[in-house]
Amino acid sequence: MNLVGAKFEPIKSVLYGFTRDSIHSKGVLNLPVELGTHPCQHIQSAEFVVVDCPSSYNAIIGRPTLNVIRAVTSTYHLLVKFPTVGGIGILKGDQQASRDIYEAANRSSNTYSMNVIKAFKKPVRALPSENNRN
Repeated sequence: MNLVGAKFEPIKSVLYGFTRDSIHSKGVLNLPVELGTHPCQHIQSAEFVVVDCPSSYNAIIGRPTLNVIRAVTSTYHLLVKFPTVGGIGILKGDQQASRDIYEAANRSSNTYSMNVIKAFKKPVRALPSENNRN
């Protein structure tokens, strides 16, 4: 994202990743976010913590913003729905584009090791699929 000349509010917080690596932020920036397409569109001001690090994402919208717009999310369907004056607004992801961007980001960045944060004491059972239901 091109944020040259943006006025960041200072923040005294460090972000920690899954591998417990730390990232210092450049600050907090309040930006308008346009969600959906006309006539089912919503414009909401959202607060973003800005970091300078390689990522496969331009921005991550957090739970506070999703709660304000009363969004319902489905990670399985790569879909977000939210009420608007003009009807139900929809944000739909593209599975193939997501894979391509993720793979490109992983090829261009450093290799990271993965740490297990929590292990299950019992084996996790798989959900029954259409093929093996009793």
